[in-house]
Amino acid sequence: MAWGPFRPLTTCRPRLRAACFGAATVLVSCQPFASDEAQKAAEQEHALRTVPVQTIVDGSFEYTERGEVVNALVAGKLDRWEEGPRNDGQWTVSEGFTLFIGGAQGNHHATLSATRGTYDDQHGHLEAWDDVVLVNEEGDRLLTEHLVWLHDSDLVRTERPVEIFTDQGVLRGTGLRADSQFETYQILRPTGSFELSLDDQKPSPDE
Repeated sequence: MAWGPFRPLTTCRPRLRAACFGAATVLVSCQPFASDEAQKAAEQEHALRTVPVQTIVDGSFEYTERGEVVNALVAGKLDRWEEGPRNDGQWTVSEGFTLFIGGAQGNHHATLSATRGTYDDQHGHLEAWDDVVLVNEEGDRLLTEHLVWLHDSDLVRTERPVEIFTDQGVLRGTGLRADSQFETYQILRPTGSFELSLDDQKPSPDE
């Protein structure tokens, strides 16, 4: 690249000043436009984080594997966000819901219900809060205030106090691990109390 002819410094000064003045004018004139664009971008980002992009009232999901329904979720209200801490594919569930585990609504092995929660329909993950009730096929009923249900890991877990009502009585403790259909379970820190039902306390006819 060849340089142009050398020019005296005095001839360059007016041009330099004019260029600087023009640049300053452009910067000043563009500032309100840039500010408006930044404000709009901030408002859009705030909306994405605080306003759901999709809301479903009295909605339902069916989670399938190889064309078969393995779980179904029915909720009073479901909201999905595009960005933020709630990633795409994750829904917030409110106004009461029921998860039918191991099949569709009419043919399943267990149910999980609560007041509110979050549901990842891509992986079959559900986190439930408030008045959580998990019932298995045998009728055993778990009560707690918070529960994490993971279909892909075949796991149910909580660190909160739990009560399990069975035909034989009531189990109490803190913390629980179970399979996703609540067929087998373990209370991590049992209280040591077990309330027998009245039927179990009756003497047998042979006594």
